[in-house]
Amino acid sequence: MTVNTARWSMWCARAQSGRPEDVRSLVVQLRGAVEQGPVYDRAAALDALARDPVPLLIHLDRHARPGGLTTGVPEGPADLLRLLMCSLDSDGRLREAAVEGLAGRGGPLPTAALALRAVDWVPRVRDRAVAALLARCAPDEVAAAVRVLLRLDGRRRADGLLAAYRRTLATPPHRRAVRALAADTDPPTRRFGMELALDLGEYVRGDLLRTALHDRDQVCRKLCAQRLLELDPGQAGRLLRARGAGVREMAVAALPGDVPAARLVPLLADRARMVRAQARWQLYQRGEPPADVYRGQLRRALRAQASPGLLAGLARGLGECGDAADTELLTRLLGRPPAAVRRAAVHAVGRLAKPEELVGLLGPLANDPDPGVAREVFEALTRVPEGVPAETVWVGRVRSEPAVRRAAERIRRR
Repeated sequence: MTVNTARWSMWCARAQSGRPEDVRSLVVQLRGAVEQGPVYDRAAALDALARDPVPLLIHLDRHARPGGLTTGVPEGPADLLRLLMCSLDSDGRLREAAVEGLAGRGGPLPTAALALRAVDWVPRVRDRAVAALLARCAPDEVAAAVRVLLRLDGRRRADGLLAAYRRTLATPPHRRAVRALAADTDPPTRRFGMELALDLGEYVRGDLLRTALHDRDQVCRKLCAQRLLELDPGQAGRLLRARGAGVREMAVAALPGDVPAARLVPLLADRARMVRAQARWQLYQRGEPPADVYRGQLRRALRAQASPGLLAGLARGLGECGDAADTELLTRLLGRPPAAVRRAAVHAVGRLAKPEELVGLLGPLANDPDPGVAREVFEALTRVPEGVPAETVWVGRVRSEPAVRRAAERIRRR
C-alpha cells in the first residue's frame, strides 16, 4: 500500500506542473486504475488526488479529452474514482451521470469536480452541477468550490456563476463557511472570503484592527483597514504601526488635518515611498513646504545622532522633493555608517546633484563594500556617462554584483 501511495503521489506531483505530457500520463494511469486496478490502488489514487484537488482536476479536465473509459457509470453505486473520471469524459451522457453520482457524495474532491462541471458546455450537465453545488454548505466543500470557481471565472460559460455562488454564501446557513473562507490557506480564496465576511459584518472592530496590523496577506490587511477607517476614522493613529505599507498609507491619508507636525516626522521618513508621499501631501495641504521640513529634521537628526533608520528615511524623502541646493546637506551622510544611510544618501544625491558634480561626489564610493551603495552609485552615474573616468567604469565592470556590472556596462556603451 505504501508503494502504491508513493507512486500516485509522484504522478500527481508531476501533473501539478500542468505539462500536457505529465497530465495525460496521469489520465492514463487513473483510467487504468478505474478499469482494472484493485481496490487498494484506487484508494491510493484518490488519496493522492485529494491532497490538492483543485489544480489537479483543472489540469485533468483540460487534457482528459478526447478519450474516455470503456465502461461508464454502472446502474448501482459507483466508486468515487470512477465518477471523477466519468465527469471528465468526452461523452456528455457519462458526464451527466457522473454529476448525478457526485451530487450524492460529500467532501472537497467531489465538490471540486462538480464546480468544474458547472461550466460544462452541455446545458443539462451544467445546470445539474450548479444545482448540486449551491446545495453544499460544509466549510471544506465551500472552500473547494470557491477555489475552482475563482480559477474558472474568466471563462465565457462561467459568466455570473461566481456572483451567484457568492449570493448563496451570503445566506445564514453558510455563515460558518464564510468565516472559514476568510482563513483559507489559498490567497485568492482567502481574499474572496474576507471581502464577503466584511460585507456581511462578520468582523468586529477588534478583529479588523488585528487583521489590518498583523495579517500575512496585504490585500486582507488593506480590506480590513479600509473597513475599520470607514467605521471609526479615529483608528488611523493605531494603524500607523501596521506592517503593511499600504495600510500605513491609508492611515496617513485618514489623519486629521491638524495632526501635530512632530507626529508626521516618522512618516516622512518611512521606509515605504508611498507612505512618505502621503505624509508630504499632508504637509502640502497645510501649506507647509515638505522640503523645508525635511531639511530642518535632517539637520536636527544629525546633531542628535539619530537612528540610522530615521537618517536614511529623511535622506530619501529629501531626495524626492528637494533641489540641487540640498546636495551639500546630503553629502554629510555619504561616508556615514551603516550602509543603509549611505545607500539613501547616494540615491538622493544622484537625483538632486548637478550633473557636473555627480562624478566628484559619488565616484569615490564606487569601491564601497556594500553592494547596495555601489549599485546606487553606478545607477546615478548613468546620468552622465560621458564624464565617468574609465577607471571608475572598470571598477564597476569587475565587481561581483550583476546589477552593478550592468550599470557600468551601460555607462561604457554610451
